[in-house]
Amino acid sequence: MQNAKRRKLVVAFCILHFAFCISVLANDLSVDRRSLRAGETLTITVSLENDFASTDTLKIPLRNLTIAGAPSVSSEFSWINGEVVRRKVFRYRARPNGPGPAQAGPLVIRSDDGQQETLPAIVVQVVADRAMSSNDPEVVLRELLATSRDPFFIVSDLDRASAYVGEQVVVTWWLYNATSVQQWGIGEIPKLDGFWVEELDVRSEQPVQVFVGGVSMQRMPIRRVALYPLRSGTLDIGSMEVEAAVLRRSSSSPFGLFEGSLTEISFASAALTVEARALPPGSGVDATGDLTLRCTKPKQEAGGPVVLDAILSGRGNLRAASAPKFAAAIDGDVEVSDSGVAIAKTDESPMVTRRWKYLIFPRTSGTLKIAPLALRAFIPSDETRRTLQCESSMLVVNAARPESQPATAATRSITRTQALTKNAPWIAAGILALLTIALALRPLRRARRIARDAKALTRGRSPHEIREAVQAALEAKGIDPGALLRESSNRGEAWRSLRSLLDALEKDRIELDDREHEIRTRVKDLLRES
Repeated sequence: MQNAKRRKLVVAFCILHFAFCISVLANDLSVDRRSLRAGETLTITVSLENDFASTDTLKIPLRNLTIAGAPSVSSEFSWINGEVVRRKVFRYRARPNGPGPAQAGPLVIRSDDGQQETLPAIVVQVVADRAMSSNDPEVVLRELLATSRDPFFIVSDLDRASAYVGEQVVVTWWLYNATSVQQWGIGEIPKLDGFWVEELDVRSEQPVQVFVGGVSMQRMPIRRVALYPLRSGTLDIGSMEVEAAVLRRSSSSPFGLFEGSLTEISFASAALTVEARALPPGSGVDATGDLTLRCTKPKQEAGGPVVLDAILSGRGNLRAASAPKFAAAIDGDVEVSDSGVAIAKTDESPMVTRRWKYLIFPRTSGTLKIAPLALRAFIPSDETRRTLQCESSMLVVNAARPESQPATAATRSITRTQALTKNAPWIAAGILALLTIALALRPLRRARRIARDAKALTRGRSPHEIREAVQAALEAKGIDPGALLRESSNRGEAWRSLRSLLDALEKDRIELDDREHEIRTRVKDLLRES
């Protein structure tokens, strides 16, 4: 009798165990919570087994949710009841788009042998978070403490809420902390559509002690950008998310300082808007901003061209500025080359400087009168159009022809060397020329290859196709485009500038033909730094 009962218990245990294994290994769609605040993240987990585990990608239907980044994928094999069971788990991080009901699923999955199964949808409730709807540190801290959350948050700050198109606006994201943070990092960054973006360097900034509502906190800038509106209207500056691992104490005893558990938290700053105003009616301008123009003293060496530099500086989008023009005709041929843009990346209100080099080839020898270089600018501080110009000058010159002048720095070096060694043996001059050409050959080939690659990536493509092609080129070189968006380097700056311009083009804010040369230049800068 006892043996019969024992056998029944063993059979019942095996049946229950087998049913439990089947339920555990069944295909499943789940979430880590059914209620969350706006700004928090939700983990969506999809578990697939056996034939369905061969799936490599999934597309989960979402409502009021947005997937953040690529999923984490794990695979495992188990030996259950004499059979090998394969299992694959996808984990997605999603963010709510706003307060209200949200939904993940239903998800239709298919196996390679034609099987199909529908995983039911899951509804979650997103509640408004007052802490993430304000950029006032006192309001945010008060709400976090009232809801028993860690005093760790980020706010964004604008130096001006209204600006003219092309005028500089600086936004800074500040991190506030009054808890035991073990590690932290930036999660999501705003796309900043409608702006030309210049990243500023805050890596040397140190945390400072401040009091927020009577609470001592550390404050530190974690990102600062100079923005230049590309069009008029209300332009959005999205929220930035910061993630951290916080040590929560397990007890209030003296040893509690060394005991506890790590908890992952996240916080997103409130969004901002900039009112971009169109320039007042009037004549066209070459640049916008509080700008100044100065020129170097013209000079001529060894009968070559007359050289002078024009330097435009101030707070404005000088990358879009046109080169100054001579106010009157000059007795000579003029060539203008762009010497690049420099920005004071460590300043809170950075000054931008752009230089142009002018080469004047006098037609006749004698006194050359050089007319003033002039540039028409709109000055936002007094809302007026103003002509910026350098003084005219006169110089005694020798005639020079453009075709006799070298086109590159390498050939200019050769010409100067030959002029210095004109009485030297011909063999020495020949050897020197060969060495110089050999040294210059590699950079010239690289520049030519970069120009060819940039042309191939942009010719006949739409803004979306250009972005996809450049991303593929970066990935082929082992560069992560997502990480590049947060990289504080010339390469990261080139990628962010290119993305901002392509986003504006894709939304028909700028004519593609008008910016084709600028797009190709940004692609060259990116390939050159890569």
